Amino acid sequence: MASKRRMGPQDSATSNALLDATERVLREEGYAAATSRRIAQEAGVKQQLVYYYFRTMDELLLATFKRRTARALEKLENQLEQERPIETLWQDFTSRVDARLNFEFMALANRHEGIREEVARFVTLSRRMQSEAIGRQLKDNGVDPGPVTPTTAAFVMYCVSLLLGREAATGITEGHDEVLAFMDWALGQTR
Repeated sequence: MASKRRMGPQDSATSNALLDATERVLREEGYAAATSRRIAQEAGVKQQLVYYYFRTMDELLLATFKRRTARALEKLENQLEQERPIETLWQDFTSRVDARLNFEFMALANRHEGIREEVARFVTLSRRMQSEAIGRQLKDNGVDPGPVTPTTAAFVMYCVSLLLGREAATGITEGHDEVLAFMDWALGQTR
């Protein structure tokens, strides 16, 4: 019977440094650069430690994404408890969406089954939470959104903010002010 390989603790300072380094490498250099050597260098540790804390690079990438989704869901729960969750969501989407990192994880999801499953779980759960809060605000304010369902609103707000962030990260800003003005107008209709 083969013995199990000893693994490092998953919530140690080194493990978290590796997760942080993985995020930085993905954001700044793309997933093609996310090698054990590059991540170890970014974390300031020896390459062997990557495999002491994570069995494979796939496991490290998945752990990095799962940590992000856990943090995002916790933050989302707090946001949705606000008096006006629609405005709170929009403000958060437009001020912090890390478009570059999100796109890298989406690209990884095309090839990494674990990340693909986690993306689907996270998006489904967060969109459901967002939709419920949007629906609650609309109902509380007596707003008839017409054909725009709460789920549609959550989807459009996220997609618009993500694309604005992605374009801005590549230097494209044409039309952004008009889109932001339109979204401000649309959000004003929810009060």
